[in-house]
Amino acid sequence: MDFKNWFTQKRNSISSRLDHQSFCKTGKFLLRCAVFGIVIIMLLYLIYATIYAVCAYAIYSHYAAEDIEAYLSKTSEEILIKSSNETEIVQNIVNWELREFVLTSERFQIQDLILRGISTKPSWYLFLNKGNCGELGIVFEDMANRTGLTCRKVAINGFIDLEGHTENHAWSEVLLNGTEWVVADSGFNFYPPADHYFNYSEIWLLGPVYAFEDGAQVEDRTAHYIPNTERIIVMSTRGGEAIPNCSIEIEMNNNGKSQRVVGTTIKLKTNESGLCPVTLGVYDNTSYTLRIIDLKSIYQYEGETGIILGNNTGEIKIEVDQPRPNAASAVFIVLIITTLCIWRHILRKKQI
Repeated sequence: MDFKNWFTQKRNSISSRLDHQSFCKTGKFLLRCAVFGIVIIMLLYLIYATIYAVCAYAIYSHYAAEDIEAYLSKTSEEILIKSSNETEIVQNIVNWELREFVLTSERFQIQDLILRGISTKPSWYLFLNKGNCGELGIVFEDMANRTGLTCRKVAINGFIDLEGHTENHAWSEVLLNGTEWVVADSGFNFYPPADHYFNYSEIWLLGPVYAFEDGAQVEDRTAHYIPNTERIIVMSTRGGEAIPNCSIEIEMNNNGKSQRVVGTTIKLKTNESGLCPVTLGVYDNTSYTLRIIDLKSIYQYEGETGIILGNNTGEIKIEVDQPRPNAASAVFIVLIITTLCIWRHILRKKQI
C-alpha cells in the first residue's frame, strides 16, 4: 500500500468517526431539548391549573358559597315537606340530584385533578357543576344528613364490565327505619323500595365491596352485591412463620383483562396472626392474582400466587420472601443518580 492510498483511508476513517460523533451529539441535543420541552410544558400547565383552581375557589368562597348553602337548606326543607316517610325522602333526594346535578353536570377529567381536590364540600361541586360517582355520593349524603337520614358511602376498588372496560365506582347506602341498609345511587337512579343490590353484578364483574363511615372502611358488603361469592383466608408466611400487618393487593383477571380490586380504595392487611379473610366474587373464566407486601423502611418483601375460585379454596398460604426496593428507595436512588449527573456536569464545565 502506497502512502497516498494509506492517507486516503485514514482521512475517510477519521471523517466517518467525526460524522458519527456529530450525529450522536445532535441526537443527544435533540433528546435533551425534547425532554426539557416536555418538562416546561408540564410545569406551565401545572402552574395554570393551580392558578385556575385557586381563582375559582376564591370566587366560590366570596360570591357563591352562601347562596348555594341557602339553596341546599331550602331544598332539604322542601323534600321533608313533600315526603311522608324515609323511603320517600330517599326517592325525592335522588330525583332532585338527578334533575339538578347528574343530568346537567360534566365529569371530572384527569386535567381537573387540582380543581377536584381543592375542596370536598358538596356546594363546591354544585358550583363547578362537575362530578363523578364519588362527588355524586357526597352531594347525596349531604342532603340525606340534612333531612335526618343515616347514610354511608359504599365503594369498590374496581370492576371489569361486559365489554372488558375497567373502572371503579362509589355509591351510598341509607339505613331505613333503623334496621335495613338500602342502595341509593343517583348516577344510576337507584333508590328504594326496589332492591338494587344485584343490579351492579348484572353489568359488572365486581371486586370486594366495602362500606365506609367517616372515611374509615367498616364493613364487608361483598356478599350483599354479588350472588355467588367465596370467602378465603389469606395467610402471609416467611420461613414457616406467620408475618403480621402485611398489605394485600388483589387483581381480577378475566379474558385477558386485569383490574386491581384490592389495594387502593379497598385496603386489607393481615392481622397479628398473619391472617386476613377476603370475600371474592366467583365468575366464569376469571382468576385472581394475590400479592402480599411486607413493607420495611427502604425495601419490602413480596409474595404472589394465582387462584381460581369455585372449589372451596379455603386458606391460601403465600410465602413473602422476595426482597424488592420500595417506592422510598426508588426515589432515593433517582435522587442520587440525578445528583451525580449534575455534579459530573459541573466538573466537566470546570475542566473546560
